[in-house]
Amino acid sequence: METVRAGEKVVAYDVGNESGPLRGITLALSAGIGYDDNVFRTESNTRDDFFWSVRPSVYLNSGFGRHAFRLGYEAVLIRYTEFDNQDYTDQRVLADAALDLTRKLNLNLIGELRWGHDQRGGIGTCLVCSPTPDTWRAYRVGADLVIGRAISRAQITPRIEYSGIRYDNNGQSFRDFDRQDYRLRGRWRFSPRLSAIAEGGYATVDHLDPNNDLDRTEATLLGGVGWEATAKTSGEILIGTLVQEFDNPAEASSTHFNWDVRVHWAPKPYSKVTLFTSRRTQEDAAGGVGHFLADTFGIGWRHAFTERLVTDSNVDYTLAKYSTGRQDGYLAFQVGLTYKLVRWLDFGAHYRYLNRRSNIPGINYDDNMILLKLTAGLEHGL
Repeated sequence: METVRAGEKVVAYDVGNESGPLRGITLALSAGIGYDDNVFRTESNTRDDFFWSVRPSVYLNSGFGRHAFRLGYEAVLIRYTEFDNQDYTDQRVLADAALDLTRKLNLNLIGELRWGHDQRGGIGTCLVCSPTPDTWRAYRVGADLVIGRAISRAQITPRIEYSGIRYDNNGQSFRDFDRQDYRLRGRWRFSPRLSAIAEGGYATVDHLDPNNDLDRTEATLLGGVGWEATAKTSGEILIGTLVQEFDNPAEASSTHFNWDVRVHWAPKPYSKVTLFTSRRTQEDAAGGVGHFLADTFGIGWRHAFTERLVTDSNVDYTLAKYSTGRQDGYLAFQVGLTYKLVRWLDFGAHYRYLNRRSNIPGINYDDNMILLKLTAGLEHGL
């Protein structure tokens, strides 16, 4: 139920729930009922409520020749039985293309629009919040050019991406920004299973409100190794530096240690473990008076007990260290069980636990959520 805003890196364990036929249409509709024991994610005077969850999605996978295209739409509709001012509808529209131009040249394009909201008690969100959730619109468009095949000795990938966010309510427009990212990634294969990787990036962040003092540039440099040691193990370990330069001279520039690590282990064809950790920059909801580094560490596990029964679980911990001295620790644990009743219908049970521990008094919380749902799906090849 968490939503990632434009410019943020997805670090949660991805179990590939957008997969579909190579060429065709995938339709899905999920409906369920849930219970949340701390809707507002507060330390005291907690309020609980039941809610309805509806999630429709449609994906069209098409193409011609060696080129592939995808169009998609998905939404999350949550309706509480008592606190209806916390209801929300998040939506996502995407279009991407993978163009196989030559034997050694690929062009990947992506475009995305989101309509979402800030979750109560989420990383970087408000401490004193409005009665209704902060809602926003976000966009992302990008392209990367892959020079060299995956099996080639060398591969170079320049990338460009534009993203931004616009807040719609609660006087949050001072947080609106546009971001430009430029990235260059290179890989040199020492052997069929071991590669050296170098990656450099440069980004500019520009806020639409002239009173927001967090306009800045960010430069990153990462280097490390990638491997596919066996059919069971693969991953990347990258370490380096992150430099922030603010336009406002009152904001001190800074240089930080940086990393991005992801390791996959599949001991069996029906079982997969993913370890991940990374550092990213983010702004808080104060608008121009706070920014922080978010360090995330986590593990995810997907296991199929049978062809019908599958479990997905993950736990991650994020430490947010603010420029103002504030420190928050966020723990998230979730586990889900899916049972295929028939070819087109699944039953799912999901549990999620969240907490925040901070050096700011009065903002700690614990939150438990349970969701039971049915998901109907249809795939039609083209």
